[in-house]
Amino acid sequence: MKTETLNILGPVNAEATERASASLKAIPGVHDVSFLDGPARLFAHIDDKTTTREDLVSALVGAGVLVEEKPNPHANGSCCGGCGS
Repeated sequence: MKTETLNILGPVNAEATERASASLKAIPGVHDVSFLDGPARLFAHIDDKTTTREDLVSALVGAGVLVEEKPNPHANGSCCGGCGS
């Protein structure tokens, strides 16, 4: 199990949040979904053996919620060694 964090582009109204939550929770391996404002983000607790970030992004786009591309973890030149890349 892991937590995937997605940065949402633009504000999301309550109806879009409900649609997106329902779409995400219908994906096998998604255990919990939380939306936060300021900055707009989504946290999804997923089974990383059955669910991918791409699955989440696809469901969100289908519900009308746009997601920022995943930033390169080494963009600033630092490395904690945690991801193994």
